[in-house]
Amino acid sequence: MKDRYEKWAIDIYLPQDLFFYKMYVEYSEIIILLKNLVDHAQILEIKFEYFVSYKVTIDLALMKMVNENDEFRGFARSTCSRYLDSVIEGSYDVLERKNIEHFVICNLENVIEVLSDEPATFRWLSEEEVHTHVN
Repeated sequence: MKDRYEKWAIDIYLPQDLFFYKMYVEYSEIIILLKNLVDHAQILEIKFEYFVSYKVTIDLALMKMVNENDEFRGFARSTCSRYLDSVIEGSYDVLERKNIEHFVICNLENVIEVLSDEPATFRWLSEEEVHTHVN
């Protein structure tokens, strides 16, 4: 099967050049922090309240695919991917495909992939929150 991705529509402005800053995984929640390459004081929080699986990798083929297609640059999603198939098959029918999506966050340094039945929330951290994360 060939992976099929589509643009993940985000309802806030996102600059093209975001880089990986920090990631927190706690119970069933993932919080990913990306910094703006131009303005390091801008930190984007991407929060998944629930996830089935995640991986962080330098997947050159996936990064090449995302970066060569402007419409996919940065954020993509899929209901048809090898990663999703392998996790569903490995669950021995505990997980059902119908609700789970493969979300891809491609930044300047890595690719973060999350399988979840809900999209993430996106928000820019306040100045006070930025200082909390920096220290």
